[in-house]
Amino acid sequence: MKLQRLTDCCNGFEANLLQGRLESNGIRSLIKNEIMGGYPPMSGCAVFVDDGDLPRARRIIGLVSSGEA
Repeated sequence: MKLQRLTDCCNGFEANLLQGRLESNGIRSLIKNEIMGGYPPMSGCAVFVDDGDLPRARRIIGLVSSGEA
């Protein structure tokens, strides 16, 4: 399984909401927490899905319309 970055989220709550939506549609995902440099340090999360699920995952969370990809 090759993971692809689906999207970035501002926080873990947002990432968990997306993960729930994906999983309710049969797509497994992984959330990774990230710390970005700067002062003060900013944190965020990235949501990853399997390479083969990426186009459908994008449609599910509204990154592309159903007529695209």
